[in-house]
Amino acid sequence: MFVNALCSTYHDSAELVAFCDLSETRMHWHNQQLEQQYHLPALPQYPVERFDAMIAKTQPDTVIVATKDSTHHTYIVRAMELGCDVITEKPMTTD
Repeated sequence: MFVNALCSTYHDSAELVAFCDLSETRMHWHNQQLEQQYHLPALPQYPVERFDAMIAKTQPDTVIVATKDSTHHTYIVRAMELGCDVITEKPMTTD
């Protein structure tokens, strides 16, 4: 949902720099959409274990967290510790 908005409505003020996901298939699908729908190059793909490496390599200003609710806090906190702003879905986290 964020990918389409960032590549269309907000393309003048935002840029996707990488995907980090549990699912390699999902990242591949999003990269296909970038190439086919928006004529953009494929983005680097990182497994969740390489989240810190993704931040170090791509140096994003903002990280969008769209994981399952129970893991939101893991990525929100780590991204902020690494100096990034964070956008997340609600609920922010669950017990």
